[in-house]
Amino acid sequence: MRMKIVLAALNAKYVHSNLAVYDLEAYAKEHLKNDETELVIREYTINHNLDLILQSLYQEKAAVVAFSCYIWNIHEILTIAKELHKVAPDTRIWLGGPEVSFDSERLLQENVCIEGIIQGEGEVTFYEMTKVWSQKADVDRVAGIMYRDETGMIHQNPPRAIMSLDDVPFIYKDLTRFRNKILYYETSRGCPFSCSYCLSSIDKRVRFRSMELVERELQFFLDHRVPQVKFIDRTFNCKREHSLAIWRYITEHDNGITNFHFEISADLLGEEELEVFRHMRPGLIQLEIGLQSTNPETVKEIHRTMNIEKVKKNMLAVHAMHNIHQHLDLIAGLPYEDFITFRKSFDQAYDMKPDQLQLGFLKVLKGSYMEEQVEAYDLQYQDYQPYEVLCTKWISYDEILALKKVEEMVEVYYNSDQFAHTIPYLLSFYPSTFSFYAALGDYYEANDLFGIGFKREARYEALRQFAIADPTITDLSMTVLDDLLTYDYYLRENAKSRPAWRPEEPIDKIVYQQFFKNAGTDEVWLMKEGYDSKVAARTMHIEPVSSKSVAWILAEGISDYLQSADAVDTNEDKTCYCLFDYGKRNPLSKDAGVKILTHL
Repeated sequence: MRMKIVLAALNAKYVHSNLAVYDLEAYAKEHLKNDETELVIREYTINHNLDLILQSLYQEKAAVVAFSCYIWNIHEILTIAKELHKVAPDTRIWLGGPEVSFDSERLLQENVCIEGIIQGEGEVTFYEMTKVWSQKADVDRVAGIMYRDETGMIHQNPPRAIMSLDDVPFIYKDLTRFRNKILYYETSRGCPFSCSYCLSSIDKRVRFRSMELVERELQFFLDHRVPQVKFIDRTFNCKREHSLAIWRYITEHDNGITNFHFEISADLLGEEELEVFRHMRPGLIQLEIGLQSTNPETVKEIHRTMNIEKVKKNMLAVHAMHNIHQHLDLIAGLPYEDFITFRKSFDQAYDMKPDQLQLGFLKVLKGSYMEEQVEAYDLQYQDYQPYEVLCTKWISYDEILALKKVEEMVEVYYNSDQFAHTIPYLLSFYPSTFSFYAALGDYYEANDLFGIGFKREARYEALRQFAIADPTITDLSMTVLDDLLTYDYYLRENAKSRPAWRPEEPIDKIVYQQFFKNAGTDEVWLMKEGYDSKVAARTMHIEPVSSKSVAWILAEGISDYLQSADAVDTNEDKTCYCLFDYGKRNPLSKDAGVKILTHL
């Protein structure tokens, strides 16, 4: 009878896949010499009903269930493991992954249902354990595990030597297993940096997959036109020749569809990389950049090596290209970062013009240097996942809560990219960017707006009411505010109903239809093969705005997706018209193409 081993993963979202369990399965299958072992992968999400996951795993009738453990799923996994042990006491339960590799003894002591833990890199260890479980090898000869013997005694085996990344099989040969999933891919392991909050700093032995293999696998993704490939290399561009070779390859072999995501250090970018970026299709790559803090004391204490001015210079250079999405991370609760210095970090990060600004909160990871320093920092954090900071000697819990409000406002009003012209106008009334988002968060709290399931239009109305009510905002032009709110509102979609702050139809129906009839001959910008004025009138939208509002609309300059038919005198108060073309969307922002007209 074949021995069944289940590799179980609880992902954060349905679209995620667990690269680790697929790597373990692929490596073991490649080395197993017979078919006596059946390997099965079962993926769930943390939103699944735990009873249903228990039922599913129980019905597998497996000899072994091995769970892949991370900060976001450890609580659910331990809960399921305890219940599974009750109903299937003969099933051997093992854990692996970063959440259990550095705290193995405590976990085994507190959870008698767990037989053992695979520590660190798992491909070879898991394969060797399959032989142990089938009684063809001795457990005490397997490196990289901690386990409980039949008497209950816990044993720690020697650590596992690192493997060559070229020995890790390519798991995506059968893409049907990953339908509607993000594909994760690694070309390096380890990290040369020593950031105290990060587990990657523990293994500084950086290894790279050979470019021959990488290019072959990249071509596979491109040939199969997969939507997105997310590189999980910890600092993708830590070795310039490696990252440059990959960026050049995907640029030269671009299929017009696939997007690649990378985590990088922006200060390591040089002119060669920027030159490659300039030739990329909009949306070919997206960059995630860890800034964390701009406070020099904090940066030094967390062992970061970073040239902040170069980060800013490079991010602004990439921003000016209008073809690459940039995501920037900040972490609140780091040592030596108080409320005042974090405000400064926030403002400086915002000035780097990321497409998304992630205001995160310190997570105290098991095995990290940060965990060793909790007493020195007076660092209080949650006892449960995700082990998030509550307060430190530099920042109070009240201040953390204030930052939580700012985080929510940034997520809604900045990261959504649906208020891209209204927000800069309102920011002009504030002494700092942070003070604006803090005031907006206070308004939400005072009016019990947090936790409400807003419809899209209601977010605009809430921002409008805030601007009217806030005493900081003096000399507010309601014309400009309503123009910009309306512009942002229609930029994303051709709304079927008028917004509450501007309910009237802006243009006479006959004038509107006549414009599109004339546009077939007069407006070169609208000329397309098979142009149909009736279709154009339905699939486009025209909105009048004040010429003074146009200054805010054109603040970033003209582009392929924002054009102006004539020079607009923004000092005069005249009516201009914004023509939204939803068939010509910006591939990066998905906003409609816009042409500003001085007359119809």
